[in-house]
Amino acid sequence: MTEHRLKLWVGVGMATFIGAASQSAWADDAAAEADTKQADMQHQPSQGGEGGEGHGGEGGEGHGGEGGEGHGGEGGNSYVFSHFPAAGGGEGGEGGEGGEGGEGGGATVDAMTSPGVYYTQLAFMEGHLQISQDLYADGHAMQGTPHLSHPLAEHYPDVEKALEAREQGALEEALRQLSQKAEQTDDWKQLEPAYQRARDAIDAAQANVDETKRSEPRFISDVTLALLKKAGAEYEEAVKGDEFVNRTEYQDGRGFVLVAQELWRDQAQALKEKDAEAYQKAQDRLKALERVWPTTQPPEKPVVSADELHADIARFELATSAFRY
Repeated sequence: MTEHRLKLWVGVGMATFIGAASQSAWADDAAAEADTKQADMQHQPSQGGEGGEGHGGEGGEGHGGEGGEGHGGEGGNSYVFSHFPAAGGGEGGEGGEGGEGGEGGGATVDAMTSPGVYYTQLAFMEGHLQISQDLYADGHAMQGTPHLSHPLAEHYPDVEKALEAREQGALEEALRQLSQKAEQTDDWKQLEPAYQRARDAIDAAQANVDETKRSEPRFISDVTLALLKKAGAEYEEAVKGDEFVNRTEYQDGRGFVLVAQELWRDQAQALKEKDAEAYQKAQDRLKALERVWPTTQPPEKPVVSADELHADIARFELATSAFRY
């Protein structure tokens, strides 16, 4: 399954290289060993969990139901959030570190138990809305419209209980109105008011996370890494061999990377104060990912394979280890 193969990058990166002499050496050695290991592994396509995708048509629409996206369903989320500290570990609750250890891989973390997972689920929604707006701006309205329904269909179920607990009920209605409007028209002038209400509601829900928590370097790097992992999973769905087979998944990945870059840029000061060198190394890794998603439309041929992209994301994880350990 995708989750098992993707976890290789985390396992190789963190288990083998934590404690090495320098982060640059970690990244280079991790990539080399990961490349060697993946050459011996058979590529296994992603499989859906409870809410597996039912890709249909040219753009691969028809994402399936309650369990979220099909590349892993709940299992896919366990990979995406595997680096988050377990409840009571490093992340703690609102407003506190809660200790040093506690990677989340051995225990369940979700939007109810982890402010970081809660925030990231909302960031996924931002990614869908961002790529939709960009597609409209590029003159691809018919491609952009479906993305407006994805936050409600794909991510809201994973964060619904946490939103209720935080008294952020306005988001559901905003997303529902946007989704309904997207079914009625692809005219951006008619869609824009509902789009902006949805963006504002996402921002308000994210602001419900304690401001001190949101500015912690670990929190920032954890959320950014989760966005990149999700983008990598989307890219894997989009690529088969040396061609793109799902344009919509490619676009989803681009949206998540754009949100990751924005978060990293907006929180640059806090990250630099913690470790300026680690910040710059991670920034360089983020910048390098732009070649994978150069525009809203897939290139004629993939710039990198899915395995190469996962290795790049592992390098980002290693570059940010100074913020995590």
